[in-house]
Amino acid sequence: MAMEYEDLLLEKSDGIATVTLNAPDKMNALTVGMRRSLLRIKDELAADDTVKVVVVTGTGRGFCAGADLSGKGSTEPTRQQKIGFLGPDFGADVFISLDKPVIAAINGAAVGAGFSLALSMDIRIASEAARFGAVFVLRGLSPDCGITYFLPRLIGTARAMEMMYTGDIIGAAEAKDLGIVSRVVPPDELMTTAYELAGRIITQAPFSVELTKKMVYRAFRDDWARQIEMEAIANQITKPTEDSREAVRAFFERRPPPPYKGR
Repeated sequence: MAMEYEDLLLEKSDGIATVTLNAPDKMNALTVGMRRSLLRIKDELAADDTVKVVVVTGTGRGFCAGADLSGKGSTEPTRQQKIGFLGPDFGADVFISLDKPVIAAINGAAVGAGFSLALSMDIRIASEAARFGAVFVLRGLSPDCGITYFLPRLIGTARAMEMMYTGDIIGAAEAKDLGIVSRVVPPDELMTTAYELAGRIITQAPFSVELTKKMVYRAFRDDWARQIEMEAIANQITKPTEDSREAVRAFFERRPPPPYKGR
């Protein structure tokens, strides 16, 4: 039986917890409610000894379409904007700090903050329908949610910079070639593949699995925290700019933004 949180679903079965991003009308964009629910779910999963592995996916056609930009027309940065959209107060480290394996079953678009969120998970499996993009620049924004830390380490600085400079979208096959995802499967095999992998992990020694995750992330956690802080500072600069406000308006009006003015 699925338990409902705001814009999220949680289901537990046979040692596996499935977290489903559930705002399909917004392609599962990260709403305020979803961010709060992620923090609550993390606490619940951490306290539940019956849960051994977590699988994260999305409802409908998208995995996560990034930040929910609706209602962000204010010229003054809000507190959320000042700390970064998914900064320390809103769970950027929710899956890293959870001492249980987390598998992303990426069913569709993972762009912007949704791409960042996927990168924060331990293992990523993609549907052939999945798409990936660091599209922040297309909205006049700076990259956040940890993507400037994870992406260069996964695919190299030059390729990561190209993705972040251009906002280009790549398909699942290219994402696998780059090392962003470990497997690409047909859409109807995505969850089966994720659950099969989760089942294999469950059979391993629990302390070994937990300590493996702790040691891997301990090696760079301090650097990652500093990078999140830098992303938040950059967001404080870019989000109130005229360029960003106009780019966001253009996005919702489905038109290209006018030439940027640098202010």
